[in-house]
Amino acid sequence: MFSSKEFKHGRIGKLHLSQIDRKISTPHLFPVVSLMTGTTAKGGGLWKYVLQENQSYGLMRRDLPMMSQVLHFLDFIRDRPHELEKWRKRGIKQRYNQEVSPSPNYTAPLFLDSGGFKLLWNKSVNLSAYGLSIDDQKGFQVILDLQKDLGGDIVATLDYPLPPGLARIEAEERMHKSINNAVNAALYLRDNVDYQPFLYVAAHGQDRDSMGRYVQRVFQRFESPELKDYPFGLAVGSLVPLRGGHKYSAIVNLLLGCIESIPKKRRHEIPIHVFGVTGNIVPILAYLGVDSFDSSTYVQETRSLSYIDPRTGRFLPVLEMEQLICDCPVCQQLIAEMINLEEIQEALTSEIRGRPQPSGRYKSEYYGYIALHNLEMDLRIVKQTREAIEADTLQDYLIEHTEKFSQLRPVLDAIAQEDESLRVRLSRTLVSMPQKSKPKRDERIVSLNYTPDDFDILKNGYQPPQDKRVLLIIPCSGGKPYSKSRSHRLIAERLEQGLGEKTKLIQKVTLSGLYGIVPEEYELEDAILGYDFRLERFNREQITLVTNRLVTFLERYSKYDAYIGYVTSSAYRTVLEQAAKKVSCLQVLPVKPKTRRLTEFFRRENIAELVEWVSAILDSGE
Repeated sequence: MFSSKEFKHGRIGKLHLSQIDRKISTPHLFPVVSLMTGTTAKGGGLWKYVLQENQSYGLMRRDLPMMSQVLHFLDFIRDRPHELEKWRKRGIKQRYNQEVSPSPNYTAPLFLDSGGFKLLWNKSVNLSAYGLSIDDQKGFQVILDLQKDLGGDIVATLDYPLPPGLARIEAEERMHKSINNAVNAALYLRDNVDYQPFLYVAAHGQDRDSMGRYVQRVFQRFESPELKDYPFGLAVGSLVPLRGGHKYSAIVNLLLGCIESIPKKRRHEIPIHVFGVTGNIVPILAYLGVDSFDSSTYVQETRSLSYIDPRTGRFLPVLEMEQLICDCPVCQQLIAEMINLEEIQEALTSEIRGRPQPSGRYKSEYYGYIALHNLEMDLRIVKQTREAIEADTLQDYLIEHTEKFSQLRPVLDAIAQEDESLRVRLSRTLVSMPQKSKPKRDERIVSLNYTPDDFDILKNGYQPPQDKRVLLIIPCSGGKPYSKSRSHRLIAERLEQGLGEKTKLIQKVTLSGLYGIVPEEYELEDAILGYDFRLERFNREQITLVTNRLVTFLERYSKYDAYIGYVTSSAYRTVLEQAAKKVSCLQVLPVKPKTRRLTEFFRRENIAELVEWVSAILDSGE
């Protein structure tokens, strides 16, 4: 059950979890974590230190409520269904408390998401080896049973997120399925006396109006005699993929569509959660009426070697910092343990892996410290927001906060157009800066219905140009056409700077996770512009398909002096590496990336390595 107290601006709430008799005060931030990271609960890598190895500030040691999505095991225990069964048999909390020494004694609420977002671009993934199938009308029950076995105290319904620009008819179909799953989940839980978690209904929309209609339909369905008075909250999704400079405004409009469509008589008892959006925008979300948030950014940025500056709230490159400048408990622990910045930087750039650094600590421990620091900065914003609500000064705090983070100002101005008190307050304290109007980009309509059969260069009678000497393979991008995307433009610019006129001897092709090879001449075809797909490393069948297409392409077109694939993301690099085993002339770069992540694609030294390889090949033929 949820109850809330309204203040002048914002609200403070209590979410009571009857199953474990615990309460969560809101606004609240759930750190997103990976819990099933190995064959035992001891885990490994960064998560070992974020969760339980750090005796003072590990999240389990602090007994903090956390969030995890139930399908994350696909990233850690692939092809080992028996390992998943071990987790299901005892549940996550029990395994950690029994297997980790000393026991973290973790009893805090665990929020388990359905994993719908993970399968957004990989809906055809075969999960039958794990006894899972979410392709039929019982998919909601399969996920609920998994959430139950793993010990979810709070659960979100199985949903079908909406990528930006999705064709309207497909969006409506996916929203209809999400609502049906939510209703069926509530009916299933209502009759399950042994398992009564708090249920969040996933909410989606493409804009303010469609989100409003979605929420209205949810309440209409939950007003049926079978579900009347069944407690639930709304968890707003489809926000993470939003891209571009208008991202924050789009998020606000979706939230307004959600909140204004909740029946007024029930508003006080319906908690609102937002998936994947936190950090600097939290005060604005709380002002609008959002009660909880979740964050994986603290870990994602750590893997990019980024550290949140406590003074500005902006990310600093760890390797370029000169001193630790934070008074948070995590950084103070570093000082107490005499771990200085130089030691951290040396460890993060060390080639030593899988064994201790000269300091006696593993590299993962240093990553863990940075992640926990970054999380502390997010928790600090939530704490300050809660204090401002209770003191009835949220509007003042929001304006002060927005002065610090100028990118939020257009969002605040947009809210003020509908909020007279905020508009008056802004007029008294701030001089509005003229906003440069940005040209509107042509909105691209995308579809999730495209399949590998919709484009196959091997069946197109393709004839490569005759004047090229190097075939350069670059992974696909979210932006279309590929050549206009940030990643492709960067490579083109660096090659032009390093090679000049010789770049005309390079033929760039794109490795699509859905289609395989896409030559530049085909980038404007509807099937290329219109699809939206991300190849994930757990999608083995698709990786095999793309690999086979790549190998056939390389064997068929053997006219080039050299074949180079420049790729760093895990799934796409797997394709290139598997192809290189069958076609020995393919060189995969960078040779030794520090990690298999997209961030390595943009690393200066990696791009320099690519330019050097291409230059050497072209020079050798002169």
